[in-house]
Amino acid sequence: MEQKPSHGSKNIFYNKKMKNQLKIGIIGMGGFAQAHHNAVYELEKRGILKLVCTCDPEKEKFQQMIDRLHMKERNIVIFDNYIDMLDNFRTNLNIVSVPTPIYLHAEMHREAVKRNLPVYLEKPPTLDYQELADMIRIDQNAEKKTNVGFNFIIQKARQKVKERILSNEFGRIKRITFLGMWPRPLSYFRRNDWAGKLIHRNKVVLDSCFGNAISHYIHNILFWCGQNGILSWDPVETVQAELYRANDIQGTDTVFVIAATKTVRDIRIVLTHACGEKTDDIEKIFCENADIYFEGNAKSENGTMVKCEIKRKNGKKEIITEPNGNLLQENIFHYARYVAGLETRPLIRIEDTEPFVLMNGLIYAASKRINSIPKKYLDIVETGQNERVVAIKNIRKIAEEFLDGAAFPSAQGVGWAEKGGIATKEEIKNLHQIIREIAG
Repeated sequence: MEQKPSHGSKNIFYNKKMKNQLKIGIIGMGGFAQAHHNAVYELEKRGILKLVCTCDPEKEKFQQMIDRLHMKERNIVIFDNYIDMLDNFRTNLNIVSVPTPIYLHAEMHREAVKRNLPVYLEKPPTLDYQELADMIRIDQNAEKKTNVGFNFIIQKARQKVKERILSNEFGRIKRITFLGMWPRPLSYFRRNDWAGKLIHRNKVVLDSCFGNAISHYIHNILFWCGQNGILSWDPVETVQAELYRANDIQGTDTVFVIAATKTVRDIRIVLTHACGEKTDDIEKIFCENADIYFEGNAKSENGTMVKCEIKRKNGKKEIITEPNGNLLQENIFHYARYVAGLETRPLIRIEDTEPFVLMNGLIYAASKRINSIPKKYLDIVETGQNERVVAIKNIRKIAEEFLDGAAFPSAQGVGWAEKGGIATKEEIKNLHQIIREIAG
């Protein structure tokens, strides 16, 4: 018997009143910083935040954006470096947003916290596990803890399903799988000077599909595994991995992983940018008494939505749907409420990202190398927008067989595959040496 769909409650975020409009500064004007500017502008219209300053070393390039967002009329002061911005507004800011390149996050976070400024930090906080430890230590001294922008955890439907998992309604989680095929054109790997790099300016960067573009879903998987309350994440204990590159980059664009945490012993993930089609982003949680298919970014007539299907072993089905608002806006709003004393904690603290950063590092410790795929196994796909995508032939079939319980590509008889290895969490201490050896 199939139950009727249950719908998540209508978005109530902006019905939660704040007494005072908080002042915010945004470091950066290009790349994903533009999404932060757009989100803050909408929150400003609602009387929640007021952007008072921003900065960019190439601010002259953003005149169209300045005009579109009426920055002059809003009396926003624009600096050409973030230190000057922080120094000039350190007593006139409630929040600093840091949506900048990954390798700059740690230093910018440090400088803001040093000036007693609360930080909204874009994901990932860093992909260098050693650097993350320093950031956690620095944040311990912050008057207001930093929030990291992994956006999907704010979804009410996601939190309610996690609560039901913790109540043992579905029994023990036996396995979790995720397939993330996100095509990226050649221009994506040339979008800046650190794209696709393992090391940039002598710093460990590890930009990849796993660590950056599709990283939300790795963080989400570890969220399902966490057993210490709804807002908990379970670190991995072992990781097996094979890493590949189809594009001409230093890092990896295709990742096969089997991982185990303390509570979930079988996690299988395939991520790739080297593909001709995008898959739906469905987190599959297989429990003793039910299978849960959670899609946090499903398409709908009005944008995106949560769609969760729960298939019980007794044949009953349950469908949960919930409209998505602008998740970035909602996360920033939640942090503003925390800074104003209306929420007890940031949604995702820096220490909450430790399991994700650990897992990202361990895929390199396990694989020990990144294998380049010969051209004869690749197709060039025209996107129709004067762009081309490098796609691995039959990648979806290979990925789905792996996720369904088959072996790694190297044991499937795939011509381009090379055997990887296994790593435990103790090996993360060797990450810098391992990355430098992989980079050559």
